[in-house]
Amino acid sequence: MAALIATIIVYLLGWISEAILTWLSGVYTSMFYLVFAIEISFRDIATSFSISGLYNAVYIVAMAILVMFFVKKLIETYMTWTNR
Repeated sequence: MAALIATIIVYLLGWISEAILTWLSGVYTSMFYLVFAIEISFRDIATSFSISGLYNAVYIVAMAILVMFFVKKLIETYMTWTNR
């Protein structure tokens, strides 16, 4: 009976950790996409300056920072159980 319970617990912990790592992988993939989008936007601004291009680059930077702060707060609150 104890071996069955231990097997179930190990299976559940493995499934939960796999789900969390899959989710984090998706978050980091989007962050890397935003970083490359920022680099491309600033390169386009350097070649042909326009106010709309500058607005788009600043908007992308702001969204990337907001996502990073949200993920940091999420990890602090729900994974490490520390909330300032």
